[in-house]
Amino acid sequence: MNEVILQYVEPVYRFCRKRLTSEADAEDLSQEILLCILHGIKQGKISNISGYVWRVAHNRYVRKIQSRKDDPVVLYGHDYFPEIIDANVQNDMMEIHNAVFTSLHTLSAMYRDIMVDYYVRHVDTRTIAKRHGISVESVKWRLHAGREKIRERMTYMEKNYERIKMHIMCNGAFDPAQYLNTQLQKAIAKACYTSPLTLEEISLATGAPTLYLEDTLEHMISGDAVEQIGNKFATNFIITPPASEMDSLLNEAVIGEATSAILEYIKSVESQVRGLGFYGKDFPLSHLLHIIVPAIVYVKSNNNSRQKFPPRKDGGYGWFIVAEGAEELDWRSCGMNGYSYRRFGNTRFNYFWVGDTLSHDLGRLLSGNAEFFLSALGKDFSLMITNEEDEARAIAHGLCKNNDNRIIPCIPIFSEEEYALFLKWAKKCPGLDGLWDKWITSLKTAYKSFTPKRLVDQIDGNINGQSFNLSAYVIKQLQKQGIASVANENDVFTNNLFLVRQAEII
Repeated sequence: MNEVILQYVEPVYRFCRKRLTSEADAEDLSQEILLCILHGIKQGKISNISGYVWRVAHNRYVRKIQSRKDDPVVLYGHDYFPEIIDANVQNDMMEIHNAVFTSLHTLSAMYRDIMVDYYVRHVDTRTIAKRHGISVESVKWRLHAGREKIRERMTYMEKNYERIKMHIMCNGAFDPAQYLNTQLQKAIAKACYTSPLTLEEISLATGAPTLYLEDTLEHMISGDAVEQIGNKFATNFIITPPASEMDSLLNEAVIGEATSAILEYIKSVESQVRGLGFYGKDFPLSHLLHIIVPAIVYVKSNNNSRQKFPPRKDGGYGWFIVAEGAEELDWRSCGMNGYSYRRFGNTRFNYFWVGDTLSHDLGRLLSGNAEFFLSALGKDFSLMITNEEDEARAIAHGLCKNNDNRIIPCIPIFSEEEYALFLKWAKKCPGLDGLWDKWITSLKTAYKSFTPKRLVDQIDGNINGQSFNLSAYVIKQLQKQGIASVANENDVFTNNLFLVRQAEII
């Protein structure tokens, strides 16, 4: 065994000499380490002699440094790695090194910069004090406080390594995505949503170094995505929980009552609606429901809107509308897009989209180059599309179909006068009047359950954008009853699309 120990005499001395300025101190410490190793060997069998040697060397060196009165500081790091070390010990030490490195980067600049100067750059405390404009005592205190913080964080690190899914929209006019387009921004928003956090606390919660957080936070503050409260930061928008959780918070009875009231009204005046004479008046009710139901809810939500959009630092106005748990819209999300065409006066496509049937390809076609459809639309509502490629696109996007060698539209087409009468009829659903307040109350109750107190002023803004979603819940109920048509996943769904054509060209 003595022969085994002899091979460590020179490496142990080099270990000590590298860390101690005095050659005599290095010799004394190396002898102390070797004597301790010999004593340990005599006490019992040691299975990993290399690991034991360097563990003793490390502990004795730490003890010596701690016994000094001047700058008694200790930090685990790469300086403690000996030149000769077996694979198992190296892996253990690398884990310590990585933990130290990660913990160091969760510290704010006032601690991090001083610790880097002292331990990495080997700058003495007096020079550090002059560099940062503080006293030597303050430097020593920050080194001590920094070590304590690192010690705590090495035992507990709550890192978020899972991809955060958020769907980002806004209720107003600004670009919300630029403040929430990265995983780091989303992680920050999630971390300081419930309560404000310091920079270091955000770093611990996200696992991101404070160095990277500082610039990101500054950018998010400039867009009102985050607000600074003293030395803490807080998410400045409401995060709606995943759809399944949101559903459990809503009043199902109100949704059922609204479905019954809307359906009863539609059936009572169905003949009057078809009597407006628009193209598509003979379409099945299962098809038309995807236009009629959203129209009734849409005019109701607009009539009850009293919101005032707040101005934003970036020049825009409005609120973030953020839903957690998904990056794509689900079936509960609704909206209405309009695509107008200057060449055809006030002619426009109206699209009452629902999340699970929304076609981005169709939206791009309507917003970009659907004029070929309007140019080919005749007075008898047939289509004379001369370009085969345009015809194929129109059919593929569900705008029309080939019926006995005659191309006809698959969507309702209103004149402006017919559409005005249609909206007038949609506003008169009597059964929805009393239920609307219950629906809004249900939404408010749900939002209050997950919205921090500092953000309660934003609830009404979010609800204004969410109230129209009632149409999705009603449609879903009607689909379950077999009354409304269900989308075919292999086809583009256009039952919620219609055209309002300028009256003069009809």
